[in-house]
Amino acid sequence: MPFVFTTLDDNQRRLPFFLATIGYDWPQEAIKRPEGYPWYQWIQCLSGRGELMVGGQRMEVGPGDGFFLLPNEEHEYRSLSGDWVTDWMGFGGSGVDEVLRAVGIEASGVYAISDLWRLKTLMREVYNASLVDSAIAHHETSLLVYETLLALRVALEPKTRNALPRHAKLAPVLHFIRVHYAEPTSIADLSAIIDVTPQYLCKLFKQALDMRPFEYLASFRVSKAKELLVAKPQLPIAAIARDVGFADSNYLCRVFRKAEGISPSAFRSLHSAPLDEFDK
Repeated sequence: MPFVFTTLDDNQRRLPFFLATIGYDWPQEAIKRPEGYPWYQWIQCLSGRGELMVGGQRMEVGPGDGFFLLPNEEHEYRSLSGDWVTDWMGFGGSGVDEVLRAVGIEASGVYAISDLWRLKTLMREVYNASLVDSAIAHHETSLLVYETLLALRVALEPKTRNALPRHAKLAPVLHFIRVHYAEPTSIADLSAIIDVTPQYLCKLFKQALDMRPFEYLASFRVSKAKELLVAKPQLPIAAIARDVGFADSNYLCRVFRKAEGISPSAFRSLHSAPLDEFDK
């Protein structure tokens, strides 16, 4: 159960993100803080069960859940199972508020984690970086704290009773799109995969990915078109459009320019040698 409490100097406190404390594989004891804690906190549950009391609410925290705490806010958490094991990180910095708003975290509370492995890995990287006491290491730790906060954007869902995280619910649909992106597909086809209405599927996509299902499909098709533009420089644009599922090259060009800001031909020119180079 490794842990670190850093000694922060003025240079570290001026960084946009800095680490105050971190620990992992921690047998979590009961904590009660009437005055709160001076740093932002992220705590994730690896095993066992606990409960968090904050903001007048009592919330259960189980394996694969995590909870976020704002600075200086009264809170309490404790084990319910006697074997509650957590990872935890306390952090601060002038850039934290803005990143948390972008991530969508505005209040203390419990979240379901759809990618616990990613967060576990990052927090162990933060811990290892924190063991080196140098200006370069402090900057590396700052970058890793920032990366961890960004990872929360896709790893977290608000905790709801008897509900899978939205990313987990969408997983079969996302897999279908990645395999069958070149085939004609309707919104009814996609919603039937997880047995929901088209309207609810659109709601899930908007909440989880901030886009509609066909925006995601178009984005994935554009990414595949980019691969073909570079890998097969002699393949006509019309053939690429057909191979990735667009009705025609005009449609591909419109969607591609909207996403990338340039045409498919211009993208190819940026990333490929001129065609006459292939004839030499």
